[in-house]
Amino acid sequence: MRYAETTLSLIGNTPLLRLRNVTAGLGSSIFVKCEYLNPSGSIKDRMALKMIEGAEKSGKLKPGGTIVDMSSGNTGPALSFVGNVKGYRVRLHIPSKWTGSYNPENRIKLMRLFGADVTPIDLDSYRGQLQGLTGQEYAAAAFALGMKACYDLERQDSSFWWADQMSNPDNTLAHELGTGAEVIEQLDGKLSAFVASIGTGATLLGVAHALQSSSIGAKVVGVEPEDSKVIEEWARTGFLNDYLEKLGMPRRKYIIEQMVEEGVPERMVHVGHEEAREMANRLCKEEGIFCGISSGANVHAALHVAKSLPRGSNIVTVCVDRRDRYLPEHPAENYVI
Repeated sequence: MRYAETTLSLIGNTPLLRLRNVTAGLGSSIFVKCEYLNPSGSIKDRMALKMIEGAEKSGKLKPGGTIVDMSSGNTGPALSFVGNVKGYRVRLHIPSKWTGSYNPENRIKLMRLFGADVTPIDLDSYRGQLQGLTGQEYAAAAFALGMKACYDLERQDSSFWWADQMSNPDNTLAHELGTGAEVIEQLDGKLSAFVASIGTGATLLGVAHALQSSSIGAKVVGVEPEDSKVIEEWARTGFLNDYLEKLGMPRRKYIIEQMVEEGVPERMVHVGHEEAREMANRLCKEEGIFCGISSGANVHAALHVAKSLPRGSNIVTVCVDRRDRYLPEHPAENYVI
């Protein structure tokens, strides 16, 4: 008899799929890691499980405790899924509106269906604090306000544990021991480049660590929206930490800051919203991959990278989540961090 004892054992070990139609005539192979096949529908299941297990081992998360975090989308359903299956309460903060066509309606439904208590952050009530900020400063400030709420809960009540996805080293470790190790095994180490969106930085940094440990000299390439340069505007300027200090929080070491210090990624590709949407649509129609907009951006960038590498190269990227969580934004979905 072959069966799984728990859905948590189904996290990771996702298949690697070689694209055929959108890469016609390319001369190299592009593979996608099918992370949308994780139980809650995204790559974030990996880090949710690793961070929660880490907190259990350290004693920071106790039986009967409550997991809290800030999320703009995929982390929320993943934490809700893993946390509730493990018997914890989960409380999540998410912007009620953010950038572009952002509409978290379906993501909030997913979080609640998995059992979370969700608090949408009404940024209009913080209008005075957010006045005069640029678009990316506004996006960072929105995250900071949610992080401050989590920080305060953890300080006020020891039964709360803040997952802190932006700074938690177990986020990175999930991709070093999971995503990166799996890709290396699946391609027998024959990898020319790994391409992925920046996000928290954990996927890129974790895979980079796995490649370094295996002495594989593959290029690590980061992907960002054209109008949302996270590395420059969140990490190098220090804006996020500066804003958190204004809110009364201590400075933190973010994964994207560690990534920059280690020289990861070695190259960046910036992708427009229309380019990301067009590729996501093509992946759905031509490859049968029902993926979100950041997945479209990843594949668009991987095609760009492939053209700069020798013929016969193997490029790996990630299809991070399912398209259905973005349907309230359709057909004007934006590629956001």
